Order: sequence, then structure tokens, then C-alpha cells
Amino acid sequence: MGNCCSVQCSFENVLLRGWDFIVGHANYVCKLKQTLPSLSAALQDLMAQRDDVKWRVDLAEQQLLRRLQQVDLWLSRAEILIREAERLVADGDQQMNNLCLGGCASKSCLSSYKFGKNVAKMLQEIRDHKKDGAFEKVAENQPAASVVVRPQEQPIALESTIQKVWSCIEDKDVGIIGLYGLGGVGI
Repeated sequence: MGNCCSVQCSFENVLLRGWDFIVGHANYVCKLKQTLPSLSAALQDLMAQRDDVKWRVDLAEQQLLRRLQQVDLWLSRAEILIREAERLVADGDQQMNNLCLGGCASKSCLSSYKFGKNVAKMLQEIRDHKKDGAFEKVAENQPAASVVVRPQEQPIALESTIQKVWSCIEDKDVGIIGLYGLGGVGI
């Protein structure tokens, strides 16, 4: 006889996994009343943290320090997250009006599901990004500029004038030496 292969699949197991899947995705709609205010609060916290980091960077740059690239990257990512979160919060009122049955159903289920999923995802991204923004230092000393040593040349036209003044300084009979004219123009 041939090989027998049996597959055992419990109806209860399939039903429980299906139920977990449905409930997990339904939470995006049912918990929208909690996640939207949480997103708004996290957005305010991120904006405050961004402003604090910018202030520290400005202070460091006034002391002629160079901003770290990771700080630049964090600030630019924070700006993107803030814009996206502000858009979601602004669209939140309309989505909240679509909810019915105590917030566990929606007049537009697919739209509310996608919106709730985006809100939950954005909330997690903001929380993760805030953790990354705890910088010990935001700037460091700039490398010293390279100095080019140029040979020093004595101006030719002033050489005779300098000799005259020097001879007057050495002469004990001269009491006052007067120099006049604009500097650098000549005698």
C-alpha cells in the first residue's frame, strides 16, 4: 500500500487563530479613541524635544562648534514625522465622526481601519524617534583650519623712510619725531 499522510487540523485552533487575527486588526478601529489623543500628546512631546535640540545646537554653533551629522539626521527625520503626525491629527476629527457602536465600528470600515493602523504606526515611530533623540552632545570642536605660511617681504618704498626714522631715534639730539599721512599710502 502507499504512504499515508495525515494532517490534523483542529477546528478550534483555526477558529482561535482567526479570531486573534480579526481582533488584532479590529483594535485599530476600536482603540482609535485612545490612540488619537496619545498621538497628539506624543506629537507635542516630539515638537518640544525638537525645539530643545535645536536650541542646544544653536547655542553650540554660537560657540563655533560644528553640529554632529547624527543630530542633523535626527532633526530632519523629526520634521518629517511632525508633518505626517499633524496631518493624521487633523484628519482625526473626520475619522472619529465615522465611528459608531461605541467606537467599535465605522461607517467606512476600510478607511477607519487604514487610518487607525496609520495612527498606531505613527505613534510607535514617534516613540522610537524620541528615544533616539537623547543626545549627550550635539556639536563638537571644529578641526583647526590649515595655515599657509607666506614669506614676508619688506615693502621697498618704505625702507628708506624706516631708515630715516631709525636714525632719528638713535640720534640723541632729536627730541620729537613726527610722522604724518595716511597709513599705507606713502610719504
